[in-house]
Amino acid sequence: MNRKLKILCLTAHDLDGPEYGAALRSRHLFRLLSRHGDIRVVLAGENVSASDKKTVGGFELARVIRFQAVSGRSIPLRLRGELNSRSTDTHPFAAVAADRDWLAAELPRYDLVWVHSLTLGNAFGLWRWPRSVLDIDDVPSTFYRSMQEQAESIAEKLRWKRQVFQWRRREKYLGERFDAISVCSEPDREILGGGKNIFTIPNGFETPKENPPRQLAMPPRLGFVGKLDYRPNREGVWWFVQNVWPQVLEKFPTARLRLVGAGTDKENWPAGKNIEPLGWLADGAGEMATWSLSIVPVLIGGGTRIKIAEAFSRRCPVVATPLGAYGYDVADGRELLLAGDANGFAEKCCRLLSESAFAEKMAGAAHEKFLQRWTWEAQAPSVAAAIQSVVRP
Repeated sequence: MNRKLKILCLTAHDLDGPEYGAALRSRHLFRLLSRHGDIRVVLAGENVSASDKKTVGGFELARVIRFQAVSGRSIPLRLRGELNSRSTDTHPFAAVAADRDWLAAELPRYDLVWVHSLTLGNAFGLWRWPRSVLDIDDVPSTFYRSMQEQAESIAEKLRWKRQVFQWRRREKYLGERFDAISVCSEPDREILGGGKNIFTIPNGFETPKENPPRQLAMPPRLGFVGKLDYRPNREGVWWFVQNVWPQVLEKFPTARLRLVGAGTDKENWPAGKNIEPLGWLADGAGEMATWSLSIVPVLIGGGTRIKIAEAFSRRCPVVATPLGAYGYDVADGRELLLAGDANGFAEKCCRLLSESAFAEKMAGAAHEKFLQRWTWEAQAPSVAAAIQSVVRP
């Protein structure tokens, strides 16, 4: 590629807004893409609002598209969406005709089209995306499989099993719809078939400018970072508060649970449990530097958690569920501690609070591995490979 490419990037996430996982991924991958060409961004989703801004995330804003609710669908149409694996009618919202027409006229102008999320791709009703990369950082079938595994009733298990079956059939056609696919982890790549045009581009975090300081607070602090309007985060934190935190307080009665992220300061947390909700913070690094450990109590979800890479980047010890650490090449006791049940999770938290030397050594090993594999800069070769698979010299 000897000339700068014209690249159109579609995302549902405001690149100028508060930082959270999907927005961080879009922002940093778009920056890596900008090394290869001129970027224009389409901001599209059910919750985006009209804007007179000319740029977003430092890139030219081509259009803001708000998806409209799809209501009054007949039973035959709903059945078609469920039973026809080639149907794009998979969500209760879609782009209106004017926006679909605009996109159809716009696509031929670009050398590369980067689509962040299958949800967004389907909302335009377009089956074949020309010269395209689908960045599917949250494989739907894995999300619904986690829901199936956590369901308590047989009816709920069957409901989610049906969703897994439907989405696995749809996912088999992604290679037909898009020229290349980007996923967050090798397990996700294998789920989608592991073809030569499926590229693993892990989630990452910014490279620290200097050795991250650690200024542990007393009483000790455990911390969580994440938006609470995201269901996996909300259910995971409440599971921790109800089932794990009381066990930790039995051994460390003065410990504090610090909750960082949009919505954490709006929940009705139980009184007298040393829970300190902080909401969204601009200085996440300064806050995390005071934590004895970071928790990732995720029980449902797909993709990988950027909060893992963030904690590793800041030398903060981590206790996670196996799903919370999904997709990362880590081992229990080497880069972090893993536990899948409440008793085990509480035990691992208490161990890190009791064994500071071990916690520091483990966090140091995780930090070194982060610098090698999970900075955003480390993903540049994979991004370039995905581009080259679509835009051939």
